[in-house]
Parts: sequence; structure tokens; C-alpha cells
Amino acid sequence: MMSPMKKILVILFISFLVSSCAGTSGPSGSGKVGNNFSTTVSKDEMRKINQTIKYTESLPEGAEIIKKITVRRCHRNFTDPAPTEAILKYDLKIAAYEQGGDGFTDYEMKKISGGVALLYNCWQFRDATATIYKLNK
Repeated sequence: MMSPMKKILVILFISFLVSSCAGTSGPSGSGKVGNNFSTTVSKDEMRKINQTIKYTESLPEGAEIIKKITVRRCHRNFTDPAPTEAILKYDLKIAAYEQGGDGFTDYEMKKISGGVALLYNCWQFRDATATIYKLNK
């Protein structure tokens, strides 16, 4: 028979484990779901982002690297289409804008299926990684 104190400790431990697995942002959680556009920026901000933040194959001459970032999308519903590269690049544009960047380069996308993805109720994750840069004007 378990003492009441041990029961409380076991319950607290299990609660801690469950809460630490329930994150919803960035690469450690499920990220955004599907192909829906972000609601964190207004339409006017999105117009500005699309006009100013650019993807380039290589780092432009004289550009200053800000940091490497990763965004994540979850493919949750089997009957819905998986997140596209276009939506991941859209998320990277928003992240670059929020970090004060002018663009991003070194784009890489990877799919993560099974195991970890299933813990977050996703069939698979799509992680997009890029390097944000600022142009020296």
C-alpha cells in the first residue's frame, strides 16, 4: 500500500510530465496546424512582409547574419493536405520580419513522422530552417 505522501508525489510527477509534453510552439511543440495563414499579423503587416522580406538562394553580398530559425507545421488531420513549402516559407518570412531581418537564405525543410509527431497528435511535422539576414544599406 502506498502512503498518501507517495501518492501525491506520483501525481505531481505525472502532471509535470504531461504538462511538459503539451507545448504548442516552435520545434519543441506541434507548431501551427495545417496550411492556415497566421493570425498573428494583420493583413497590412502581411502585405508589408511580402513586399520586403525576400528568400534568396545564397547570402547577399554585405548582408549580416542575424540568426538561424526553425518553424514547424503539424499535419494533424489525415484527410487534409500536408503543410506546403509555400506556407512554411510564409512562416519564415513572418519570423524574419519579427527579428528585424530583410530576408532569409539556406532554406531547408524536413519531415518528421511517427514517434514524436504522434505524441502531439500529428501524423507528421514539417520543420523549415533558414538563416535570417539583414542587408547593410
